[in-house]
Amino acid sequence: MPIIRFHGGCHQIGMSCMEIDTKKSKILLDCGMDPNKNAVPNIDTKDIDAVLVSHAHLDHSGAIPCFNFRKVYCTTPSADLMYILWKDVSKLSKIYGEKEIKRALDVIETVNYKEKKRITEDITMEMYDAGHILGSSSIYLDIEGKKLLYTGDINERETRTLKPADTDIEEIDTLIIESTYGSPLDIKPARKALERQLIEEISSTIEKKGKVIIPVFAVGRAQEIIAVIYHYMNSGVLEEVPVYVDGSIIHTTGVYLSYSQWLNPKIRRMLECGQNPFGYVKKADSDVFNEGPCIIISTSGMLQGGPVLQYLKLLKYPQNKLILTGYQAEDTLGRALEEGAKTIKPFKNEIPVRGEVVKIEFSAHGDYNSLIRYLKKIPTPNKVFVVHGERYQSLSLAMTIWKSLKIPTFAPPVGSVLPLF
Repeated sequence: MPIIRFHGGCHQIGMSCMEIDTKKSKILLDCGMDPNKNAVPNIDTKDIDAVLVSHAHLDHSGAIPCFNFRKVYCTTPSADLMYILWKDVSKLSKIYGEKEIKRALDVIETVNYKEKKRITEDITMEMYDAGHILGSSSIYLDIEGKKLLYTGDINERETRTLKPADTDIEEIDTLIIESTYGSPLDIKPARKALERQLIEEISSTIEKKGKVIIPVFAVGRAQEIIAVIYHYMNSGVLEEVPVYVDGSIIHTTGVYLSYSQWLNPKIRRMLECGQNPFGYVKKADSDVFNEGPCIIISTSGMLQGGPVLQYLKLLKYPQNKLILTGYQAEDTLGRALEEGAKTIKPFKNEIPVRGEVVKIEFSAHGDYNSLIRYLKKIPTPNKVFVVHGERYQSLSLAMTIWKSLKIPTFAPPVGSVLPLF
C-alpha cells in the first residue's frame, strides 16, 4: 500500500515537502525551504526517484539545491523562475552556492500543462494550471490506477496576469489541498474591490506628496501589483508618478513577458498590440529618497531581508505609507508592522514608525470561498489531506470538507506517515 510522509507544510506555511512511497518507487511533491528561518526538510535522498515541483516559490522549491536529486520535474517557466529565486537565496543565506544551483538545474526536466509523463515504472504525471503564479501547477498522479491530485497553491479566480486554476480533471481517489486561507474567517473582497482599495491608498499618499512602499514576493504578486498600477495610470484614474522596483523583480517580470502564452489571454493581446502590460518601471536608486511622490515595489514580501528594508527609513515621515499586500507570517517584521509596531529595527538603528501602514490582501491564493468553489468544481475525492496552512486554517478547512463532502479528511502534522489511498 502506498504511503505518504509529511516532511513540511502541515500546520504551518513554512515549507512544502511530501514523500510518496509506493514500495516500487519514491517521489517528493515539492521540496521547499522556510525562507524566514532558512530551514530545509530533513529527508534521505538516496532512494528518491524524482521531485515534482508545483511552482517556483521558495517554500515549494527552495531546498532543491541542498540535495543531490536524480530528476526534478516542473514547467518551463518554473525552471527559469526557480533559478532567479535560488540565486537570491545563495546571496542572502549562503545555504547553497552556484555549484549546487547548477547541479539542480542539470537534472530538471520540463513539461507542459496536460502533458502525460511517466515518472517511474508505476507513476504517471500530468500538470494542470493552478492559477497561482506563472507556471504554477496542480500535480495529478496515476499510481497503478489510483488517482492523486495535489493542488499546490491554487487560485480559482482569474487575475490580471493569470487564468484561473484548471478544474477539468478526471476522477480523484485522494486529494491534497492547500489551506493558506482555509477558515471561514478568510473571506476576501472581490478582486476589483481590492484593486480600487489599492489605488485609493496610493492616490491619497501621492496627494500628500508622499511615497508608497509596497513589499512583495518577486514572483506573482509583484507582477500583479505592477499590472494593476499600470492599468489605472494608463486609464487616467491614478496620477502618473515614478514607479521604482528593486530586488529580482525586473528579472522575474522579464520571465513573465517571455512566457506570455502561459498568461491571461488579455496580457497576450496587449503584447501583440505593442503594449507592455507592466508599463515603464525604473530600477530603484538614490533618487527614491530625494524626489517627490513615487511608488517603490521591492522584495521581500514579509520584510524578512531583501532590499525593501532600506526603504523602511521612509516611514519616519508621516506623509509616507507602507502597503502590505499579503500574508505576514508570525515572527516576521511584516507581522510586527501589521500589528501596529511603533518602532522597528531592520538594521542597527531603531526607526520610529510615523507613516501609515495598511494591509490589502492581494494574495495569489484562493480565499475560503474560492477553495470551496474549487472543491465543488473538481470530482469528489475519496480521501483528503489538508496541508500548507497554519493550524487553525488547516483544521477549519478539514472540518468544512468533512461536513460538506462526508469523506475522510486529515490535517496531518509534520512527521505524519499515513496510507495514501
